Amino acid sequence: MAPATPPFIRRSAVLPAVLHAVLHAVLFGVALILQPTLSSAQATPRCSEAVTGFLQELPLDDGEVKSVRIIERTNIADDFGPEIFGVDAWVRLNSCSGYLVLNLSKGCFLRQAYTRGDCEVGDLSNY
Repeated sequence: MAPATPPFIRRSAVLPAVLHAVLHAVLFGVALILQPTLSSAQATPRCSEAVTGFLQELPLDDGEVKSVRIIERTNIADDFGPEIFGVDAWVRLNSCSGYLVLNLSKGCFLRQAYTRGDCEVGDLSNY
């Protein structure tokens, strides 16, 4: 004669439903983890709209902008300060071998604009 199954091991109608719910939650969590995210190359850089607006205000010819590189100035030395200090946009122009630099606050307000190398844009300072 087979031994009796203890009551805590007996099948109940609740157990399959609970296992199904747990399995569903685990699979949903894995799906969230594996969900594709934007890579840094696809993400829109901080202040890109403001940089575009400032470039349109400058006396530049159409097609003058060769490339724009936006770099966040981050706080890596102080745990108690702000995470991001601001943004620098380094703009390569077709007419010169240097850069137009736009220095923005973390709120995307223009702090200063200047040129580097042999670039000249309006009355901006050159360094």
